[in-house]
Amino acid sequence: MNGLSLLFINSTKRASGGEYWMIQIGAEFIRRGHDVTFICKPGQPWSQRARDYGIEVFEHGLRGDINLGAVAKLAFLMARRKIDLICTVFDREVRLAGLANKLFPSVPLVLRKVVPRVKDRFQYKASYRYLVDKIITPSHSIESALTRHRWFPPSMVEVIPNGIDISPYARLNPSRRLRKQLGIPKGRVIVGTIADLIGSKRHDLLLESLPSILLFSPNVHFLWVGDGPMKAELQHKAASMDLMDRITFAGFRRDIPELLRHIDVFILPSRSEGASLAVLEAMAAGRPVVVSDVGGNSELVIHGLNGFLFPLDDPVLMAQHIALLVVNPRLRRKMGLEGRKWVEREFTLDRMISRLEDLFMRTVEIKRGRKKRKMEPILQ
Repeated sequence: MNGLSLLFINSTKRASGGEYWMIQIGAEFIRRGHDVTFICKPGQPWSQRARDYGIEVFEHGLRGDINLGAVAKLAFLMARRKIDLICTVFDREVRLAGLANKLFPSVPLVLRKVVPRVKDRFQYKASYRYLVDKIITPSHSIESALTRHRWFPPSMVEVIPNGIDISPYARLNPSRRLRKQLGIPKGRVIVGTIADLIGSKRHDLLLESLPSILLFSPNVHFLWVGDGPMKAELQHKAASMDLMDRITFAGFRRDIPELLRHIDVFILPSRSEGASLAVLEAMAAGRPVVVSDVGGNSELVIHGLNGFLFPLDDPVLMAQHIALLVVNPRLRRKMGLEGRKWVEREFTLDRMISRLEDLFMRTVEIKRGRKKRKMEPILQ
């Protein structure tokens, strides 16, 4: 089969892991000889980055999932681009693309699910049964949550773990200039997290645990990379606890590999996760990780080998794990090395792209075969 013409649709209003996943795989599919088109809402901050990678981006209102004008516009674009397969990341996009697909010579529709939530409503059941050909998910925990619904066909789901380009995370000496720029005093052990400042990432839990961590290891400094609606609230709370000199709010950054070279311990206390790219990046940089035992985190972190897992409702244990790593540089190095080797073996970008490419090719072949069988009685 020749290269495919792939259409990715994403209607989110903010840039996070899912958008960078799309950009990453879009660029790789182009490198492998496929044609890639993105559709997003107008003015999205991540769309220019996609263009920088040579991906053609079309802006579409994406208003509502059963908007006839939006459906017709999408169908026209699909016909003009000769699309072979559609990949969406939200349920509302499934209905929009699925309806457009009915106006177009039907092509496979693949949905990427990174959260286990499925609503037992008619519109969701009908969408999954009649509009979606395949669902990809980055973890077995999400697969189990989806197939727990009696009406959900298990054969529809395929687990393809996330993968990252590990080359930018090769061990390099941290830059003194960057540390000074961040305002982190010399000699401090840096505990860092990279996540949007939103409720589900539980920065508040980490903030509440800071006094007990500092009691164990007073030379700790916390680096929080990311932006979001909770920033002002978290800064106000940190100030009220007299902890602003212990936390650097770095905001949104693009120099993640360089920042990870400064971080000694990576922490992610999220309420929910699919399969965190940030955790993989930290391990690729040779950093030990402390993460909540939710979603697919236990499929990334081997407790006691490349990091620690803790129950979401046990911040005390989280603080103990962090403190243990802060005071034990030998353990940090050992776990960091194991994490790097684990990512190199199981979670590379090339491995993920190959599995996605194989799935897309198979799904297109199956769909074309079904259409051919339907046409045979007419042609006889």
